[in-house]
Amino acid sequence: QVYSCLPNNQYVNNTGTSMAAPGVSGTYGALVQAYRELNGGVTPSSDLVKGAMLNTADDLGNVGPDFKFGWGRLNARKVVQVFENNTFILDSLSQGGSNQHTISVPSGVSELKVMVYWNDYEGSTSSSLALVNNLDMTVTDPGSVSLLPYILDSSPNSTSLNTPATHGVDNLNNMEQVVVTDPAQGNFVVDITGTSIP
Repeated sequence: QVYSCLPNNQYVNNTGTSMAAPGVSGTYGALVQAYRELNGGVTPSSDLVKGAMLNTADDLGNVGPDFKFGWGRLNARKVVQVFENNTFILDSLSQGGSNQHTISVPSGVSELKVMVYWNDYEGSTSSSLALVNNLDMTVTDPGSVSLLPYILDSSPNSTSLNTPATHGVDNLNNMEQVVVTDPAQGNFVVDITGTSIP
């Protein structure tokens, strides 16, 4: 229910993508400016801003991503906190390579969200998959348990599309997220592998 303008000097409450798209776009612009102010005028990469927006969204609907709410409701305040606290890593990866990053989690943390996001190239119209570059993420907790990202069943039927996310290897998307509720204190190791980087 966003109150917005219509032609001929009219206003109306409206919903849906017609209201979400300009709201998110405007917020994105404000977040770019916030990053610039925190970093001496340097403009952030678009993948950093979008990844932070996705990873800090307030979850709605089924736990994790879903086909009704995506990653949830945009929370600009949390994105700015990511920028203020430098709780992000920018890195690069080659075909077959892997990167490891350690996240030290103190006691008393209620939730740990880890996401890898990359701007992908456009897929070929003749390809069965839109994804061009495929990175895979695994997070290992302090007890040496491996955690895989959320995945959704994209089978085209209402039952599958409404099923909550499970965990597994994601070969369809340019974003992967692992969420740990009440994480143990200690080091979480994030492994990113360049599974297919043509």
